Amino acid sequence: MDLEQIWTLWSSPKLTLSLGLLFILLNILDGHSTWSVLKPDHYYRERNPIARWIFRKLKLVPGIVIFKAVLLIFLSGCVGFYSAWDAGTINVVLLVANIIFTLVVLHNYRVAKRVHISTAQVSFRIDNDIKD
Repeated sequence: MDLEQIWTLWSSPKLTLSLGLLFILLNILDGHSTWSVLKPDHYYRERNPIARWIFRKLKLVPGIVIFKAVLLIFLSGCVGFYSAWDAGTINVVLLVANIIFTLVVLHNYRVAKRVHISTAQVSFRIDNDIKD
């Protein structure tokens, strides 16, 4: 199999669709993991200043839904347009984006776990102090 055949396989519309669906799934998980870290209103934990501003203005859940919806609609249009001309390059971009979002989601869930553990420890200490 030569490089041209590999690129032809890589440029498959089915691969673009699969990578695109994975991108959407990862964005949904990013929204959930972001909510897990920021709930109920710990906006200072958000590292993206644009997202933080939107979450403060619209509140957390509507902000996440609107932020992700606008992002996905815009990017879906770009992917749809450019994949008609060069699906192989779009597939490379989607693969890199999926790797990055996978790392972001994993990081967010790790942070959420740490936040909830430390919150539970503080709550336990306060409860014990009140009983004493």
